[in-house]
Amino acid sequence: MNKIKGAVAAAAVLAGIGLTAAPASAAVSSPAHCGSTIFGGDFLCGGDYGVGGQTFHTFRDGTQQVFVVGTDHAMWTRWTIGNTNQLSAWTRMGGNLVSRITIVSSSVNGALTLTARGADGFQQYIDRNSGGGWSGWYTPAVHAG
Repeated sequence: MNKIKGAVAAAAVLAGIGLTAAPASAAVSSPAHCGSTIFGGDFLCGGDYGVGGQTFHTFRDGTQQVFVVGTDHAMWTRWTIGNTNQLSAWTRMGGNLVSRITIVSSSVNGALTLTARGADGFQQYIDRNSGGGWSGWYTPAVHAG
């Protein structure tokens, strides 16, 4: 009888350990902080932000630009200057983002459309025109319903 009580107690202890371990395993999918060996910075990665947390675009002239979600949940970007190893300063592009930034479309003239999920749960978009100017973040009316 004592062996049965001991086995039940051991099972209860193991079950308790399993229950307390569940939140820790959930934390694995929460965002971490990452940095880039090329672009530097401190930004979110892992989980919904993607393994590396970075989205890259290379323009026709060879300029490389990176887009990340900063620890403040805004989009940040930095790019190479011409065909050199020099980098622009980090530029904050706003937003309140909770997922990785992805490129929806790009054109040979340099126009881009980027998207990420906003804290409101809707896909947010931002556009770059061929001259390098940016729109503000927006949610298309069809998603706002």
